[in-house]
Amino acid sequence: MIGRVLADRYRIVRRIGEGGMGAVYLCEHVVLHRPLAVKVLRRDLSNDPEIVERFRNEAIAASQIGQENVVDVFDIGKTDDGALYYVMEALEGRSVGAILRHDGPIAVPRALAVLEQVGRALGAAHARGVVHRDLKPDNVFLVRREDGSEQAKLLDFGISKVDQAGERLTQAGAIIGTPEYMAPEQAAGAAVDHRTDVYALGVMAYELLTGALPFEGDNAIATLVAHQTRPPEPPSRRRSGVPPDVDALVLRALAKRPEDRFDSMAELVAEVVRIRARLGNATPEPVPLPRRDPGVTPRLDLPPFRPSHRGGTVTLPPPSASGVRAPASEKPEERHLGARAVVLLALLLAVAAGAGWWLRGLGIGGSRPDWPGPFPAVPEAASASSAAAAPQRPEVPAGEPSGPPRPPEPA
Repeated sequence: MIGRVLADRYRIVRRIGEGGMGAVYLCEHVVLHRPLAVKVLRRDLSNDPEIVERFRNEAIAASQIGQENVVDVFDIGKTDDGALYYVMEALEGRSVGAILRHDGPIAVPRALAVLEQVGRALGAAHARGVVHRDLKPDNVFLVRREDGSEQAKLLDFGISKVDQAGERLTQAGAIIGTPEYMAPEQAAGAAVDHRTDVYALGVMAYELLTGALPFEGDNAIATLVAHQTRPPEPPSRRRSGVPPDVDALVLRALAKRPEDRFDSMAELVAEVVRIRARLGNATPEPVPLPRRDPGVTPRLDLPPFRPSHRGGTVTLPPPSASGVRAPASEKPEERHLGARAVVLLALLLAVAAGAGWWLRGLGIGGSRPDWPGPFPAVPEAASASSAAAAPQRPEVPAGEPSGPPRPPEPA
């Protein structure tokens, strides 16, 4: 792809990222000399109607929202060999996910500023009938404006739900999204709406403030079950300095029932604005982004590939009517069967050893030793002389029990 010109307009400069569905390249408009980014779908996936429709849906959804905190998409087309692509603005900065991985949690004023911008982007998407369904730190980019302030950019509408008559891109009841950020109804394969994004923004707020997720299991299924069953711990218990009203905002966004969350993204944003005003609307600390040097092309810093399930978008078959269930091979009682067997065997061995000592003390199965532990062997001569010098025990007539004398019976 390097060096090719797409649609006589976009010259591919270099590859800047790659994922499961395709790759992202830095390109330059041959006439305007403007740096852009182009996302190209893998050719082997271009024959899958559902994937093609999702890819087109991602480009169209982003282009129609038209809000400053949503990445701009300018064009869509096909390469000469039939691979789909779309062209978007090139972003110079870092994803929120990269910031959390490298720098840890961020200050409360800065976190609130990011949440406000992401909330406005999602609110604009909801007004267009678009539910993102895969909001997470890796899909939010922070760039620097000309005045040095931060600007959040929302990316990746690839699995978004668009309200269009007759359109269904997901199997009925299927679970699709990133487990760590999925609302309970999304984890159960139930219907989703704008309040599903409210929940995901609550998870992201939790991570921004504490550097940790509210729920994280050993695998995707365990994480989905935790979202449905476990109450979240207030962020202030994980990190001191989080104000009570920020705690309340995050916990309301993380309510299990959609009707207990914020009714709309606008209501959540209004609460963020109120808290920022109470805190004095402190200017958030800037992102430590490198300034662009003349002659250096900007780069789209995509998150690195991680082999673990965390952060990855998954699609699972529809769950059972009773909710998400762990596979039989992952049930806790089966998972710990080996450990329990070892503990039981150790207990049996201990009981057997104790019984042996008890029986030997009764004279069954061998003579009772004078000392509880073995002694090192000594030569026979030494043993004989030691036995001769040792005080002899009085012999007990046959038929009388050994042991201390019994007290005389009362007359």
